[in-house]
Amino acid sequence: MKRLLPAVASLCVSVSVAVAAGAVTAPHAGAADLTKLQLFAGSSMNPILTPGTGSPIDDTSSFIAASSKRADQAVQDGWRQAYNQLPPQLRDAVPPQLRPKQDDSVPVTVIPPAEPSPSPAQQRCDDCVAITYDDGPAPGTERLLDVFKRKKAHATFFVVGQNANAYPHILRRIRDEGHTIGNHTFDHPDLAHAGDGAIAQQLDDTNDAIEKHTGVKPRWMRPPYGSYDGRVSREAGARGQSLAIWDVDTMDWSHRDTARTCSIAVSNAQAGSIVLMHDIHEPTVNAAECIIDGLRGKGLRPVGLDEMIKRPDAGHVYTNAE
Repeated sequence: MKRLLPAVASLCVSVSVAVAAGAVTAPHAGAADLTKLQLFAGSSMNPILTPGTGSPIDDTSSFIAASSKRADQAVQDGWRQAYNQLPPQLRDAVPPQLRPKQDDSVPVTVIPPAEPSPSPAQQRCDDCVAITYDDGPAPGTERLLDVFKRKKAHATFFVVGQNANAYPHILRRIRDEGHTIGNHTFDHPDLAHAGDGAIAQQLDDTNDAIEKHTGVKPRWMRPPYGSYDGRVSREAGARGQSLAIWDVDTMDWSHRDTARTCSIAVSNAQAGSIVLMHDIHEPTVNAAECIIDGLRGKGLRPVGLDEMIKRPDAGHVYTNAE
């Protein structure tokens, strides 16, 4: 940083001299004016250059004072402008006593500090857990979204197409608040026991509903009941989608117990886990804050699938981050 000081000082002098040279321009003096300024040594005439008598010396003194003031102001303005355009590290290198006085009317160029780069662990999402909810959206989903927004956490919502059409405003809120949206078929059939045409129709109708209401083309799908076969994974892959199953099943749909849902999710989750829940059940919605806090207490981050697995392979079946 010390090497920067000579460059800064040189810049200060150059700007100041250049500005000052152009700032002081004496008015044109004619012959008559010069005659008035002549002094007659030993003359019996009263001095014509007595200050305060309205003589030419008063005009000259005023001119000199005004010119000096203009020159000083020009130097200050020039230095302030040059200083404000310096990069932050150069401005910091200028000693405080040499810094120009700032004029509120002169804009200062402020370069905001760069955002801190994510740690390698955050970039790889080594501490992530994917929280997932099936079967919505439903009226209770909004309360769930309130919790995630307040806690600054994210999840994945595998939506049923007919519910997406029934609650498009909730679907848009899921998108707007940074959560992942996935395909959970249009009316929740068991795809492993459906015909080929029915599988394709279920995926397409739900994709269309999601895209219609949000503009999002989902990269994830989850077969209802976790029931799938090779046809399902092929149809999903043909649409650029990956299958998301799970390695932590809270069984919330069965016991409908808030404390138990939280306990199962937190105690069984590890880095890279995919946790299954359903946002159509009120006890599950009530467990959200407990789960977020519990995971963070274990050093884990609740995230959406798009954050945990940034480039999923189409047609691949994921039970966790691997």
